[in-house]
Amino acid sequence: MKKLVSLILTITAALALAVPAMAADTIKVGVPLAMTGAYTDTGDNYWKGIKIAIDEINASGGLLGKQLEPVRFDTQEFAPERVMQGADYLCGKMKVDSVHAGWAGWGQDVRAYGKYTAPFFADDGSQSAVDVFNQDPKKYSNIYQLTDTDINQASSMFRVLMALPYEYPNKKVAIITADDAWGTGVGETLAKNFKKEGWKVALHEEVPYGTREWGPILTRIRKAKPAIIHLEIVSAQEVITFFRQFMESPTKSILSYGYSIVPREVVQTMGTEADGIIGEVPTAMPTPIAPTPEAQAWVENFKKIWGHQPQAGSWAAYSGVKAWAAAVEAVGDAKDHAAVCKYISTKGYKGETGWWKWDESNVMRAGGDVPIGHYQVQGGELVTIFTDPPVKPYKDFKFQTPRWCK
Repeated sequence: MKKLVSLILTITAALALAVPAMAADTIKVGVPLAMTGAYTDTGDNYWKGIKIAIDEINASGGLLGKQLEPVRFDTQEFAPERVMQGADYLCGKMKVDSVHAGWAGWGQDVRAYGKYTAPFFADDGSQSAVDVFNQDPKKYSNIYQLTDTDINQASSMFRVLMALPYEYPNKKVAIITADDAWGTGVGETLAKNFKKEGWKVALHEEVPYGTREWGPILTRIRKAKPAIIHLEIVSAQEVITFFRQFMESPTKSILSYGYSIVPREVVQTMGTEADGIIGEVPTAMPTPIAPTPEAQAWVENFKKIWGHQPQAGSWAAYSGVKAWAAAVEAVGDAKDHAAVCKYISTKGYKGETGWWKWDESNVMRAGGDVPIGHYQVQGGELVTIFTDPPVKPYKDFKFQTPRWCK
């Protein structure tokens, strides 16, 4: 009996020692994304890129010989208290060594994850988030933005609209945006740019997520007959219902969807019905033909895994994981967060399209090897027709006049 008890105690002790040893064989990676609510579609885009990166690293032997273990958290609709809960859970409780959040807010995420030291990669596209960072760059030195701000993206949308090889019938624009920080920031910037160029803003409306009945707004649009309609609501059903109700009696207006074009559900649901709509993707992986052989191989791999072209966010989130992993390899210790962040800030990262270099506010500014892509739906898929800055046509792909404008 004593021998049996001794054996049981020995096995128990061995298992107790094995648990932390097993845990030490993985590096935890925080993944706070919208899995429910209005931003679910964009959250799914980010997850697809993050998962490919993690799977690639694990398949190649891991990072410093350890497998990456994703730890997910549902950020829902980025309420400040929810974002803080995510930071406390992932960094405080689970002790992750990096966080890859995609679109995570407009400053509340900087405050929440800036309390900790793990490198945090967001795709906020928010001047408000950058302003929070700039209040205390040392405190928030672990925060990295994967894309340029709403102000700069909206200005890029405007430049491309002015560069289209198309003769506008008038100088009137209608702007409809969501009533969140992203929508209002883009709408205000566009309105300012249009007015500066002598255009009349015939309509500027902010609507809540969930808007599906567009009759009153479309009545005003049909009366004004604007040359451009810009819709900025990053949720599929809102922009799908707008288009279908617009097409019941369309005006000869270029439909500019901005970042609203990015939820996969938009082109997946409408297919060729959406042909003619234009939109933009920051931190772009141009498609259907990528700018380099390495990038094209990445696009083909993405399509093989997920069955469709990469949407906005997938490429940015993938590259954030890879930039962090490259820094960890160089430093030699995933737990040395300060050294990893210093490496990212000073050395940057060379990806499939070229170099990624963050500025003094830890923002990946558009241009060079990481431009903003401007797309048109052609044949039921997003086709890159311009990159910016500077504005230039992309390869041999051409803008096609929408059928309702002919």
